[in-house]
Amino acid sequence: MKTISRAAGMSLRRLLVLAAACALAAVGLTQAPAFAAGTPPPAPLNLGITANPDSTLSLSWDQTPGATSYHVYRGTAAGGEAATPIATTTVPSYNDTHLNTTLDYFYVITAVNAGGESPKSAEDSSRTPPPIGTGGNTPGTGSGGSLVYYGKDALLGGFDWFPTLSGWFPQLLGSSGALTPGGQVVDMAYAAEGTMTFDDVVVPTAGLYTLDWRYAFAQGLFPGVNFRDMQLVVNGTVITSTEHFPVTGSFDVYQHSALQVHLNAGKNSITLGATNGHGVSRVDELTVSPATASAPSGPSNLTGSAGSGSVTLNWTAGSGATSYGVYRGSTISDGEATTQVATVAGTSTTFTDTGLKNGTTYFYFVAANNATGVSPDSNEIYTSPGEASFSGTNLALNADAYASSIEGNGTPAAAATDGSFNSRWSSAASDPQWLMVDLGAVHTIKQVVLYWESAYAKAFQIQTSNDGTTWTTVYSTTTGTGGTQNLAVTGTGRYVRMYGTQRATGYGYSLWEFQVYGS
Repeated sequence: MKTISRAAGMSLRRLLVLAAACALAAVGLTQAPAFAAGTPPPAPLNLGITANPDSTLSLSWDQTPGATSYHVYRGTAAGGEAATPIATTTVPSYNDTHLNTTLDYFYVITAVNAGGESPKSAEDSSRTPPPIGTGGNTPGTGSGGSLVYYGKDALLGGFDWFPTLSGWFPQLLGSSGALTPGGQVVDMAYAAEGTMTFDDVVVPTAGLYTLDWRYAFAQGLFPGVNFRDMQLVVNGTVITSTEHFPVTGSFDVYQHSALQVHLNAGKNSITLGATNGHGVSRVDELTVSPATASAPSGPSNLTGSAGSGSVTLNWTAGSGATSYGVYRGSTISDGEATTQVATVAGTSTTFTDTGLKNGTTYFYFVAANNATGVSPDSNEIYTSPGEASFSGTNLALNADAYASSIEGNGTPAAAATDGSFNSRWSSAASDPQWLMVDLGAVHTIKQVVLYWESAYAKAFQIQTSNDGTTWTTVYSTTTGTGGTQNLAVTGTGRYVRMYGTQRATGYGYSLWEFQVYGS
């Protein structure tokens, strides 16, 4: 069973990182160090940029193993960074000053040690300064016993420059389907930390209220994404990070997502925020109404056990549930179909999904229902029928990944740990090659799952290490089968790698996903 935490989801631009292209120090079946003495460090990962009100840009990236310093390169067009670095720093951060407020700035970082300079990081860009958020204090408009708050009046925050559309998000734009006067809605789809806040939600008495968001989104730049769970914060308290926002099919076709919350008598603050780079495309209105009954609370602790052609799901009950909807997808995270594949009675907390294809990865979440409405979603899991599985968290999910080589910019090492089966790591077409993940701390390793693309390893080892230099082999084969390989192992380490010594095809090694389970 494989678990994804959407609330901890990373920005898409930070997931699209380039892997290292380091020289191997040794060839053969022995454990070659990941970063041998005398060789450059790997490329820095997870470059991110924060635009500041003082017209500076703050850059940060992950500490790179083996690096003693970093070079910062800057340009004003994609791929146009100068050949000479603008700065060198010994820490994984840099604040760039004296910038022009009308230009886009593009950056790459390299890591340096006595062995030389690494390949470049993935490129990131931004403008500065960000917009100044205003609003949030407009009183609601009375409508029967309800109050309506227009998206255009919200206080926007968490701005991020999105170069593809040359704009800051969240932003206001026109929508033909809007009910808001003037047709202005909030679009926050491309801001991984975007927020919209109403700080003047005034109700006469304390109690239970329904918060109803009128929203719209199509898949846009995220093909296959059918759900965009959002975070709801009331008076500074996170109510949920998985409020249910199914795709509406169009940026101008609206529907509703509602949740019951407790509000204080008098003034309240309500914030809707993104939990990952998918965001929510457009929000038209928030309607606040006294609640006569409670929607169920969300189910939790969803787990799955894979059988031959089947997956059995179990979860912790949501209070007030009269039934549960089970949602399934087989493409990417957030790609579950908007129509549930099963309805389970509220007295049950288990479901077995049958008729599945062995070796195919399926994504699931569960939501509770009653006559009042639908709950927030459970956690999302993904699992493959026909493969044995351990319950637990994928320790490698979104962890830093490094590789001996990459086939090209579109197949970085990080693609094998991003939780998506739409991206992959692919190496150069030579032997040996390796893919390594940094778990961040020493763990007990019980299981490694390899999801091979058609270019797989015939002979390879799974190795663990505490320092990235001294390796212990915990699994070895010369008869690799490709497909999905679920390997039971026993070992400990901070670093885990696939060390391939013989390719099964004339191409390099290629993995859709590299997963690690343990404690």
